[in-house]
Amino acid sequence: MSRTPEPQQAAHPISAAFAAFEAALAPAAVNGPESDDKLVAALRGMDTAGEGATALLLLTDQPRVVLRLDEAVRRTSEYSFRRGPRGGRTEVDPSALAADTTPLGIALASCHPDGRIRERAVRRTHLLLRKPQPPVGLAPFLVLRTADWAGPVRDRARAALAVLLHEHPKSLVPAAAPLTLLIVRRERGGFARRQLVSALLSSPGTALFEPLLASPDRRLRRFALQTALASRRLPLRTLVAITKQDSDRQCRGQAAEAAVREAVWTEQTNLLRQLAASVHQDVRVLALTGLLRKGLATEVTPYLGDTSVLVRAVARDAARRTGTDAVGWYRTAVRTPTPGAIAGLAETGRKEDADLLAPLLGHHHAPVRAAAVRGLRALDAVPVERTVPLLRDPSAKVIREATTALRTRLDQLPSGLTELLLSDRDRAAVRRAGYRLLDEPDALQRLRTNLRIATDPDPRLARWAADTAAALIRHLHSSPWHARTDVVPAFDPTADERRELLALTETAAPVLPHRTRQLLHEQLEPGSPATELLRVRYGPHPDTRNPLLAAEATFAAEDPHATVALIREVLLAVLPYAAGSADAWPTEEQWSEILPTWFLRRCAPEAPARRGSTPARLARSRGLSRQQRATAPQTDAVADWRLLDWINLFDPDGMAGSRTWRWWDGGARGHTTGWVRFGTDGQPYGGRQALLWLIEAAGGHDVELP
Repeated sequence: MSRTPEPQQAAHPISAAFAAFEAALAPAAVNGPESDDKLVAALRGMDTAGEGATALLLLTDQPRVVLRLDEAVRRTSEYSFRRGPRGGRTEVDPSALAADTTPLGIALASCHPDGRIRERAVRRTHLLLRKPQPPVGLAPFLVLRTADWAGPVRDRARAALAVLLHEHPKSLVPAAAPLTLLIVRRERGGFARRQLVSALLSSPGTALFEPLLASPDRRLRRFALQTALASRRLPLRTLVAITKQDSDRQCRGQAAEAAVREAVWTEQTNLLRQLAASVHQDVRVLALTGLLRKGLATEVTPYLGDTSVLVRAVARDAARRTGTDAVGWYRTAVRTPTPGAIAGLAETGRKEDADLLAPLLGHHHAPVRAAAVRGLRALDAVPVERTVPLLRDPSAKVIREATTALRTRLDQLPSGLTELLLSDRDRAAVRRAGYRLLDEPDALQRLRTNLRIATDPDPRLARWAADTAAALIRHLHSSPWHARTDVVPAFDPTADERRELLALTETAAPVLPHRTRQLLHEQLEPGSPATELLRVRYGPHPDTRNPLLAAEATFAAEDPHATVALIREVLLAVLPYAAGSADAWPTEEQWSEILPTWFLRRCAPEAPARRGSTPARLARSRGLSRQQRATAPQTDAVADWRLLDWINLFDPDGMAGSRTWRWWDGGARGHTTGWVRFGTDGQPYGGRQALLWLIEAAGGHDVELP
């Protein structure tokens, strides 16, 4: 026998139209700015390439895309109005009518904004779906039009759907069902569902239900199962198969309830025993209840040690009927322990039974250790000395149970335990245990600890700590705008503690909300460049007031919003270095690359010019339009600053101490007037001329600066 492999046929290449269609359906493309245009264009490309049938079949299984397409066609269509003989009348766009010649073209036309085009598309859809081999992909679009806002379109679509579902139920019911369940909550969406139910109930047998029950959409399976159970269509073997195979708990429960009811009525005890052995606890509960109704309590009692709490409850009811001592059974069963027996003893035993569970904390089987810790917690008899070592157990589940149990004994834990657990660099489960056992009454220490943990490499632990730190920061801030119902904890850190907290906050910045960081900055150092930078970047925090002496400058500008944006642009470039270390201060050449080009051009390269000279006149007119230059009064130039002189007012090793104004907010009043709010430490304040220059350089004039 020759071992030469046979030549394989080359796979059919994917066309460009199909690739564009798949790209338009990708989840990342749905939220794009031009997603509607791309989707409609991709479908038209599929229609032009002769692949309209493929596109319709794909849309049948994606009802949400059909709804999106309905809105996209209306949004992207060119709705041309042309006046007719009578005033206010319009003619139908001929291009839209000529386009609906193929099934996909008809589907797109059924979504057109013009109701007459939609009505004509519905009529053509009806004709196509009545053919011996109909394009079933048109069914969702017909269902959609049964909830149309235009009465003529809606009435024609409803008449067509009612006839087609009863003439061709086998092909159209599976195609129409997904979208029918999706639009049922709409104002006029109930008609299609009623017709679908009517078609299912009027057909003999279960042939129509089978494709719906096998659908990957659980909503569709639930609908089909409820409809079939209401008419008692499904045979017992199908119900049993659903209890075994369906992944949806609701479907399993309904099928199991119907199967158990049928088994009880028909005396099929073996089927009840089969269902009682199911891996799903909801099925076991129903089956054991059926056995109890048949008087077979002795067969239910062995389930006292089941892992399900509901199954154990049913088994204890059976034990009472048979006179079995459930507590004694559990006390005997824990000698050869299972998690279910341990849980049952914890549910029914007394505190003295803790002596039976305590030795199981050292059991070799991890589920038994976890169940023993949980049982001791339920009996309120947690031995702290024997439970603390379980915080480093090889099993993460045991660690979680031990942590939950010890949280009720925080005052009995050894000192320094949480610090040791948090310092474990190898296991995230141990660090999580240490975090959950934190008990720090001091607000400052608690905030410091959470900010440190917020940088943990474990993302879940970091998120816990970041959320706690954010909540604590908001709690420590006494908002001036909202009345508080609780008492704000004492929070008065020293200067070193303030610096440490701010450093930890900046380290944890990637996981902290920027408003939370800003709130802490405003509380600890409201006048620092770092806090000022947050105000420039995000605006003032709504729960804070200006802690300094509030002042406001007004100016005129051709576009005051643009002027404020330019001021922010300059401050955003300078303040990060003003808030940093003096060693990182850029050189003159580096500032030429950091600052905006327009600001560099407006700075004077030399010393300020004499009053009345040409450079002075140019400096005065930098921020003015042509008309404003012609009519503006000639004033003294105060904005003729050299770059390094202006930058020096932000240099930590330079004249930063002489700049006593801090940015607060900026905006516009009307079309030509802008304002800038800032805080100072009093009058007069340092750096006034630098602020005036910044406003003028950004395009403001006639500045009124306090």
